[in-house]
Amino acid sequence: MTGKVFVIIARKGAGKSSFIERKILKPWGFRANYIYNVNNEYNDYVNAFTETNTKENFLNVIEREASHPGASSNIIFEEATSYIRMQGGQDGRLLNQLVRTFHTRNIVVFVFHSMLVIPKDLRSNIDFWIIFQTQDDEEEVKKFYKGRRDILNAFLDVREKTKGTYFDRDKKIYADARSKKFWHYYRVIAA
Repeated sequence: MTGKVFVIIARKGAGKSSFIERKILKPWGFRANYIYNVNNEYNDYVNAFTETNTKENFLNVIEREASHPGASSNIIFEEATSYIRMQGGQDGRLLNQLVRTFHTRNIVVFVFHSMLVIPKDLRSNIDFWIIFQTQDDEEEVKKFYKGRRDILNAFLDVREKTKGTYFDRDKKIYADARSKKFWHYYRVIAA
């Protein structure tokens, strides 16, 4: 596979980590995995990032070990909302991963909780948008993505299908049959 950039957007408990495990780490787990794993969610996969779990250390390690042509690594930026700047001006090491994925052959994944915090300088480099339910204000999302009908329509479809659903994350129990069918519903948009 040539390198790809994924963005996964979902509220807490909607299935982000499970998606990453099933669709990225399991089939591509034979590659080096660099996971900024602040919540210790990916313990079934060997993480090549073994330094103290800080953003600075993570960016230094992926720059040093996964930025050369043919690196063929999986790079997971968990909780991206906490360190990606909405106004732009991203760290050069982060941008290097985005713009060089064809040459590095890396799979780069950014995990966000909101549609409204994905900066423009990231949006233009995203190959796949994976949209789960969020708690975003519908009118704000409509304004934010007015030029991207594909993304907006996917957001609205997910919102409609997941409306009124519930899943107790601690007990692993769905409220009803509809919740079981749609709580983890998502759409994939290829950019």
